[in-house]
Amino acid sequence: MGEPLVVVGNGMAAARLVDELAKIALGRYAIAVIGDEPRLAYNRVLLSSVLAGETASHDIELRPAKWWRDRGVTLKYGCLATEIDVGRCELKIASHESIAFSRLVLATGSTPLRLKVPGADLVGVHTFRDSRDVDLLLTLAARKKRIVVVGGGLLGLEAAYGLAKAGAPVTLIHLMDRLMERQLDAPAAELLKSLVERKGISVLLKADTARLHGETCVEAIELADGRRIAADAVIFAAGIRPNVALAKDAGIAVNRGIVVDDHLKTGAPDIFALGECAEHRGICYGLVEPAYEQARVLAQHLAGRTAAYRGSVVATNLKVSGVSVFSAGDFLGTDGSEAIVLSDVRRGTYKKLVISDGRLTGAVLVGDVGDALWYLELIRSRQPIAAIRNDMMFGRSLATQSEAA
Repeated sequence: MGEPLVVVGNGMAAARLVDELAKIALGRYAIAVIGDEPRLAYNRVLLSSVLAGETASHDIELRPAKWWRDRGVTLKYGCLATEIDVGRCELKIASHESIAFSRLVLATGSTPLRLKVPGADLVGVHTFRDSRDVDLLLTLAARKKRIVVVGGGLLGLEAAYGLAKAGAPVTLIHLMDRLMERQLDAPAAELLKSLVERKGISVLLKADTARLHGETCVEAIELADGRRIAADAVIFAAGIRPNVALAKDAGIAVNRGIVVDDHLKTGAPDIFALGECAEHRGICYGLVEPAYEQARVLAQHLAGRTAAYRGSVVATNLKVSGVSVFSAGDFLGTDGSEAIVLSDVRRGTYKKLVISDGRLTGAVLVGDVGDALWYLELIRSRQPIAAIRNDMMFGRSLATQSEAA
């Protein structure tokens, strides 16, 4: 038997870590994965597809039970980890005995934020974060309830699209002056808004939620400017908070997330953290790709190899509300950078490439994202683009032809 490695959290980061470890150090550890959701690890990114009826719930599982068994992993799901005893190297689990570990990995993810406004605890106010939320929202949509989604970031748009596609009348309200302000510039966000509205979703920007009204159940949402929107249900999808309580209670250093170094190591010996709950060099990444990069480095480290995580170039490459959206790097541009823009509102496409010091440093694409990964490769590799500059806007095939010529 290998030495006991316990992973707390059964999400995408945990599944990738097990996968990476099995490839390079199968048998070195006896791995136990503890998850509080009552099911196998699944692809959280696809929850909105389940909500929209495009994918079945069981089809989003990352790996079948047999895959975990074949790698010698003990899976305990529907189990809540309650305490880490750092000195005794034990993890306590609700209504179970403790589990001893030689190494412990925290992959506890995040919790959706509920706005602190009057009425937030009324019946009919929900969050959108895991598969249990999806089941609930599907029930609401089937009953054609009027639903208000609070939050115009990725999660809010996903929830709104899924609900609208499932047949519910949906209003999306967002505090900022544009949708997905962390991933899009103003013209791209404006195009996305018009494409989202074509799906039958009503979008209100600069909408600050003041309070929710209702006797026992929510009946309306009131904005700071006095507007009221009738609602049978309200979904909060306005941000996430890293789950750090387990670490904090054990005396492990936390800021916004659990603080880790370039080896994903926390302040406690033999305890590591990765994914949404981890904070590396002051940054908490709420995205899948950085979690996967962290899993790769941590697996190498646990296998006794040298590897370091230096941070991630953040990229978003998703279908949002049925619209393809991509952004990466410094997409807003800084002093001294220049932008090449190609916009075709009628066709529903927008492209912006940001160039600085002869290199591609950022990109935003809406509608046509066929060359997204090529642009991302150019941003990450920092290769000079002088030879392809005039053609790169028109895609890889044309640009590489001109380069060859």
